[in-house]
Amino acid sequence: MTVQQPKRRPLSRYLKDFKHTQTHCAHCGKLLDRITLTRDGEIVNKATIAQLDTPIDEATWLTEQQEWMALCRFCGDLHCKEQGNYFDIIGFKQFLFEQTDMSHGTIREYVVRLRRLGNHLVAQNIPRPDSLEALLDDSLEAWLPATSTNNYRIALRKYWQFQTQIANPVIAQQENKATSDIY
Repeated sequence: MTVQQPKRRPLSRYLKDFKHTQTHCAHCGKLLDRITLTRDGEIVNKATIAQLDTPIDEATWLTEQQEWMALCRFCGDLHCKEQGNYFDIIGFKQFLFEQTDMSHGTIREYVVRLRRLGNHLVAQNIPRPDSLEALLDDSLEAWLPATSTNNYRIALRKYWQFQTQIANPVIAQQENKATSDIY
């Protein structure tokens, strides 16, 4: 009587199957149309996947699968690429998803605006504000980019709401009820 060996397939085949079974982003829950596959927080592209030809069995795949995540392109970009540290972009994104009823597209716009503004302020060697009120007063006014200034102000007001929520969640809840989602 011979002992049957477990069926072995290349890791790349398991990953292709994995990609096709994922329907929602592991971070934000958005329905996936295009996917970013990550392993341990690093984006893995198609060419790299094609080179992963090590044969593994089903039991090994079940263990290995825990290291892989399917993300929407926005979350992949946000969580796996280096971010500036002027603003807490990841926390801000989570706040918008959890505390507002904004669409994914609107959240993406706010995050992109704030990230661009942070990059601009870092490039201008502008120190981070030392208080929440400094985000809303005119201290940053002189440093805002010449174009889309109102868009940056709107993003700063939303970021101020996020920071207020962190500092004092009870007061922030009351203030957020009186503030429009648009501004």
